[in-house]
Amino acid sequence: MSKLLKQRLAGLFISAYQLTGFKVKRFIQPSDLRDLKTIAIFSTTALGDFLLNTPAIVAIRNKYPDAKIIMVVHKRNALLVEGSSMFNEIVYWDGKANDVLLLGKALRSKKLDATFILHSRSPYDIVLATLAHSRIIIKDVYYNDYLGRKTFALNRFLSVNYDHRGVNIPIIHQKSGLLEHIGIDIPSLDMVIPVPFTPERKDRRTLGIHLGASSEERCWPIDNFAAVIGWVLAKYPDIDVELLGGPGEIERNNRLMSLVAESEGRVTNSAGKTNLKQLVEKVAALECLLVGDTGPLHIAIAVKTRTVAMFPSMLYTDGTRPLQDQELHQVLTAQEALGMSSISVDDVEAALRIQFEVVDKVI
Repeated sequence: MSKLLKQRLAGLFISAYQLTGFKVKRFIQPSDLRDLKTIAIFSTTALGDFLLNTPAIVAIRNKYPDAKIIMVVHKRNALLVEGSSMFNEIVYWDGKANDVLLLGKALRSKKLDATFILHSRSPYDIVLATLAHSRIIIKDVYYNDYLGRKTFALNRFLSVNYDHRGVNIPIIHQKSGLLEHIGIDIPSLDMVIPVPFTPERKDRRTLGIHLGASSEERCWPIDNFAAVIGWVLAKYPDIDVELLGGPGEIERNNRLMSLVAESEGRVTNSAGKTNLKQLVEKVAALECLLVGDTGPLHIAIAVKTRTVAMFPSMLYTDGTRPLQDQELHQVLTAQEALGMSSISVDDVEAALRIQFEVVDKVI
């Protein structure tokens, strides 16, 4: 089923549902948001998306310190929200059509004053917020939700029409623009880890490497990683290498390990051996992280670990590059027509040299 057809069917469903008497409050002003008692925040997509949303989440919490905040997230990000003082309740949802009716009923019992949809899958997120009887529904409508049309097909079911198309801006600025449009200031653009964590203890300086990404075109060639590892081991005898990753990186990491078999124990492979919170604690202990445009990059930014970050095109660089602590990050962008392989081994080694030498001067 096409996205446009899904949006049209959702529009028909919500229109029919409104015959029960519920309608969202349209064209709200900042004064309409003055006294919110119960708020739902949706961020039901990937790890990186969730972390990019944290400046907005912090801003909403700061604006409404006494409100009950219900965080709606994907189960795979559970360890970043469970036990956090930022949220009063956690609801898990994968952003798909399944469980929408059941979740709508559950959220309706919470008597929501407002729902902030920071990143979730259209049109099911709007259907869910409607079934929850949220009297105010605010959504960051992404460029691809418009489907090339002049307006978003479901605008009439939202409380705010905020269109940030026309300029390619960082995703964090996208959120801050939406919130400032309705009178909520974002005091900081810094991403945060919502739960307490303790950096892992390491006896030696360690370069972390994360090979994978959400799609193949975002991945740097494995042979190039092997060449960089060989260079690091030869030039920096006090620095070890740790390969990071979840279950999806196990095969890729194993291939790389076979290429650096003569590393004399200075390269370790942690793929699939850590949960999400443990990954945060590992990244926080690294000297530097070599990584593509993927979730662990945003973990490193949030915990203030130095990075060499590789992006597949300027579009991705502009959208998700580090905004905070920019002196900690070296950003490399591939030539779009040539792909990630256009970032050379020499480029990466030069960027790592800068990171290692800055730390050496501090030490």
